[in-house]
Amino acid sequence: MKRYRLSLLVAVVLSFVLWAGPTQANPEGGLPEEDKALRPVKHILVLVNSGVGWEAMRQTYTPTFNELAKESVKIDRLVGVYPPVNPEALAALVTGATPGRYSSPESQKTQGESVFQVFSNQGLSTLVVANDAENLTPAFAGFKHKVLVADATDQGLSDQGMAQWKNLKPFATLVVFSGPAQAAKMYGAASQAYLKAITETDRQVSRWVGLLKETGIYDDTLLIVSAEHGIAVNGKDEGTVDKELLLPFIMRGPKIKAGITLPPARMIDLSPTLAYLSGCRMPAQAEGDVLWNALLPRPDLNQETLYEKRVKDLSRQNLELTRGAYRLAEDKLTIDARVADLQEQKSLMQATTEERDRSIASLEQKVRWQRYLIGAIVVIAVIGFLVEYFVLRKRFLMFD
Repeated sequence: MKRYRLSLLVAVVLSFVLWAGPTQANPEGGLPEEDKALRPVKHILVLVNSGVGWEAMRQTYTPTFNELAKESVKIDRLVGVYPPVNPEALAALVTGATPGRYSSPESQKTQGESVFQVFSNQGLSTLVVANDAENLTPAFAGFKHKVLVADATDQGLSDQGMAQWKNLKPFATLVVFSGPAQAAKMYGAASQAYLKAITETDRQVSRWVGLLKETGIYDDTLLIVSAEHGIAVNGKDEGTVDKELLLPFIMRGPKIKAGITLPPARMIDLSPTLAYLSGCRMPAQAEGDVLWNALLPRPDLNQETLYEKRVKDLSRQNLELTRGAYRLAEDKLTIDARVADLQEQKSLMQATTEERDRSIASLEQKVRWQRYLIGAIVVIAVIGFLVEYFVLRKRFLMFD
């Protein structure tokens, strides 16, 4: 009887373990994946480390970023846009469109609709916290609430931004830390001041994360830590493109996987992903795609379907890149033909110029000889006149 009861107890325990196993807490130590996949996004917090490239972040002391990466989706090198400067780069991040699509060639001002404008139009509260800098503010159109502080440190910016955030509890918040970009501008991207500024920004990220936990909405918040552009160390060296174009990126929160690293993706994919996870439409000019491979599967969207969607989007991107490369190749052929034509015209002009120079030199030579001839004739005439004068004078004068 005892043996039967013991066997029954073991069977019950094993059944419970097998039943509970699939719903164990995920790597972030938070909600089970099933609950997390269905949990709605109640807040969005985007923290932008301005001027911090992927390599700079990797080589700098950033404990908060590294700890968050363990419970987040981390993208191995987010690909930014060209030109790697603001407001173009920051606008690309919030609009999901490349600069050529949302900028006016005449004004060079951003005109694209940002994902934060989409949220505002849906009646959701939005907040931007940043320096009141000329190269940033063009990207801040459409925010309902703004904390723009001139010449503020990242700590001072966080102090004022967090105070406003506590009062508003906005749905979507964008915080732009300009400390690293300013340090690189003043002291160079290879300076200790630049590296310290990155570490200080990481400390401010920790403060914002602490605020989310303190208010009890950490698990309800979609948190993104990234950058809009990097900075090259020594001007246009061989690694300039990587330093300016490749960026750090982590994302954690509802509906998002945890503790994985994804292949490179585009910065313009962020806004469409935020819009999708929030149940809103895409920004009007958005060119990016949803990061399907970063999402947790759910009953109506299994893992295989998510990967199929991502592969489909990547295939379309590859097709667009191939078309772009084809057009560039055609343009190159056209340009090469024009260059060859210009070279031919230049050669003809050079030949014509040389012929003209030879003609001018020949004419100058003829004119010179004519001058010599005229001079000789004049000299002979003068000599003849003098001879004739003396001969006639001696013949017709009565005296010597």
